[in-house]
Amino acid sequence: MFSIEEMQFSKEHIWLKKIQSNEYYLGITDFAQDLLGDIVFADIKLNQKTTSGSALGFIESVKTSSDIISPADAEVIEINPLLSKSIEQINEKPYETWLCKITTSDSDVINLLSHEEYQALIKD
Repeated sequence: MFSIEEMQFSKEHIWLKKIQSNEYYLGITDFAQDLLGDIVFADIKLNQKTTSGSALGFIESVKTSSDIISPADAEVIEINPLLSKSIEQINEKPYETWLCKITTSDSDVINLLSHEEYQALIKD
């Protein structure tokens, strides 16, 4: 189980959890999951490289689809195998169900928000 206080958040409703130097789990926030509705599909490509602010992939729900906006210059190094087997876990546990594992420079994520800062953002 991930501690939400150890996560960092983007304004685009993505969370990152550091695994080790330059490696992070990436997922969507509960706020994003709630806006989207029941998640049914995610499309992320292994070894895809992306820049901060660009689409890393997309996620679909029963209501709509949305780009997954990369919070940093990154490369996808692993896709969560649960995405193809039981993606509905994102609906139930968005902070425990990661979408992918990325590599990025630790310095690229220093401008992300803490949990408290993210909560203040979504309450406005």
